[in-house]
Amino acid sequence: MASTGWWRGLLARITLAYSIGALLLSTIVAASSFTIAQNRLLSTERESALEQFVRNANIVRTDLENIPESAEDDAKDEVYRALIEDKVRRTNNSRPGLILPDGVARGLRATELPTEIKQAVGEFSLAEYLYEGPEETDGATHYVIGIEFVDLGYRYYEVRNLADLEDTLGSLRRILLVAAVVASLAGAGLGIYSARRALAPVTRISNAARAIAAGDFKTRLDLQVDPDLATLSESFNNMVDALEARIRRDERFTSDVSHELRSPLMTLTASVEVLERRKASLPEVAQRAVHLLRQDLTRFERLVADLLEISRMDAGAAQLQLSRFQLREFLVNVIAQSRSPEIELAVPDKDRDLLITADKRRLAQVVTNLIDNADKYAGGATGVRFRQVGDQVLVMVEDEGAGVPLEDRERIFDRFSRAGTDAGRRSSDSGVGLGLSLVAEHVRLHGGRVWVTDRTDGRQGARFVVELPVGEHDTADEELAA
Repeated sequence: MASTGWWRGLLARITLAYSIGALLLSTIVAASSFTIAQNRLLSTERESALEQFVRNANIVRTDLENIPESAEDDAKDEVYRALIEDKVRRTNNSRPGLILPDGVARGLRATELPTEIKQAVGEFSLAEYLYEGPEETDGATHYVIGIEFVDLGYRYYEVRNLADLEDTLGSLRRILLVAAVVASLAGAGLGIYSARRALAPVTRISNAARAIAAGDFKTRLDLQVDPDLATLSESFNNMVDALEARIRRDERFTSDVSHELRSPLMTLTASVEVLERRKASLPEVAQRAVHLLRQDLTRFERLVADLLEISRMDAGAAQLQLSRFQLREFLVNVIAQSRSPEIELAVPDKDRDLLITADKRRLAQVVTNLIDNADKYAGGATGVRFRQVGDQVLVMVEDEGAGVPLEDRERIFDRFSRAGTDAGRRSSDSGVGLGLSLVAEHVRLHGGRVWVTDRTDGRQGARFVVELPVGEHDTADEELAA
């Protein structure tokens, strides 16, 4: 089965939903808080600036009205200086400026004042303007207020630098950004916690189903763990009970049938042996009948033996008779005793003397069954090879048949299951579908696995791969329950 990315899992989706929700919420809250704070601070700053400006403008107007028309320029300059430097109150980096009737600026350079504020003051008695200072200065935002004393011909301005306010807003922006990130991480953490809590019953059911699939039919769900899922848990337990009863019945049936067949099989075998000893005195037709009977009886004996072997595995009585042996020599002997003794054994030079620990009888049956399977369905095996990969050894049996369809590559290892019935791929001796299932059982007892793929050399055919641990067992007899 193809693996699924972790991000597609239910836990990941719930966590992502919580994270996105927390991020959106924190972003909305942060943006709203910043906008409210910014407007509030600007409003407070504006009110303070306007209040101060009005007081200062009254002072300036009073002093300008008291200048005698006959006053000398030096006397007027002294009044201007006193107003700008001493009498006008300055707070929050504000700077006053006075534009004389002749256009000369005092306190502020005329270039510091935007054209917009100059035009506005010319049209109205009081104007205000917010602008960004030039880059050659500090580039900060400035708030300027101006008024024209029309009857006197003077204009008075105050420019307030809002750099401190911008620094405050910048700090607030960074704090809110960090808070949004923390809230998102907290949302992800809450999502993981909530998802795990919510999916805990599903995890328990999944673990129970996995244990049952592995053969542990004692596994049950506790009905008291989650009252909301009591009905589901009860249905699950009932299903397991029914499944266990069904499997036990099938196991008993297979075992009983296998044992019941042994007695008539022995009688038939003895009878055929008597006929074979007198075969020469029989007519030719009877001789062919005896020959066919012997072939069918041989297949029948193999079927009963396979059923008895499966019954022992189902009963948990399968034992591994472990021994240490050279794999190459072992495979040479197995191939020589198989239906296709001419099969080539390919071994890498580095693995020619490889020693493994395994049950020789069961491993011989694994290789023999794979060779017989190739003979039945693929015109015979074309090669056997093995190589060591880490602490595992791969034994491969190849053929040049039509291959195994993708949809059948797992199913063919089930009991009484065979690939499709394409006549071009099968001989008349098709078997009953126990050979590969026994292969899978024997390999599993060794702690390995078996699978089938296409050939990797570009030629048509199938490759059956058996993966087994090389093993370093000290004991010669080990029991592994099926």
